[in-house]
Amino acid sequence: MTREERIQLWSALSDVFVDNEVDYAGIARQLTEFDRTTVEAAFYEDVAPACYTNLLAPIPPIWTDFDSAWLSETIERNQAARQRWPLRRLRDRLLIACLRRTLRSEWAKVVRELDRL
Repeated sequence: MTREERIQLWSALSDVFVDNEVDYAGIARQLTEFDRTTVEAAFYEDVAPACYTNLLAPIPPIWTDFDSAWLSETIERNQAARQRWPLRRLRDRLLIACLRRTLRSEWAKVVRELDRL
């Protein structure tokens, strides 16, 4: 997968984390060219760790869409840190496990819309 395709995938998935009504059908339409396993891994391992705090903020700063340059830089920096630092890798595994449980309903909505296509 090219970097541009990864950014497209990440940008589509980041829409789940905006402080606005989420268009799950629109997100799913942007994901049709990607393998479901790849999409799920990107959701939990790449996008959620970068974007989940927007859902926790009392007044979320992002309400329409995440800047794709910021998003790709953040995700790529996280991926590089996991490669270099064993403790970071462990911390991220724990975070991702927590996010899998916390964001299960959001992922289910994405899957439901993917299944409709």
